[in-house]
Amino acid sequence: MNLFAPDYYVKSFKTLDLQKLHENGIQLLLCDIDNTLVAYDEAIPNQDVVDFVEKLKKNGIEIALCSNSPNVRGEEFGKHLSVSNVYTFACKPFPFCFKKAMKDHGLKANQIAILGDQMYTDILGGNIWGLYTILTAPIAIKDRNITKVFRFFEELIYGYLERKNILKRGEFDD
Repeated sequence: MNLFAPDYYVKSFKTLDLQKLHENGIQLLLCDIDNTLVAYDEAIPNQDVVDFVEKLKKNGIEIALCSNSPNVRGEEFGKHLSVSNVYTFACKPFPFCFKKAMKDHGLKANQIAILGDQMYTDILGGNIWGLYTILTAPIAIKDRNITKVFRFFEELIYGYLERKNILKRGEFDD
């Protein structure tokens, strides 16, 4: 297994196949915020995000936010959604958020999925800790400065995965 390869690659959170989550035994979706649900400079969730959270809940999948954003950003964003938890300053790919989510929800790693737009944080962290990983294309091309550094290295990973016929950018599973 390649630690940077997702289990599922989607164009957007809006195209996520909930049946696929059910088939894989997923009971909790940890969701990144910036460039996964909204652009990093959008302060509150839009209607598409609100509808997505409600759709997950109606389909028996709990949702929590798991973001490397500062506490103020994540908590402000999360209070506009009916999510079970908001894990801010998560330090992904380190295990803090993942382990806390397992404990808080009484779940094992294989019952949790993480949805995010970065291979170096969301996908690597999820794969290391045994979560079901879902990579989405970034919502916007603008990023925080630190994310731009990760995007540079991510380009190398995409090249490697394409050469190995593991994943090709833009060829989504949905």
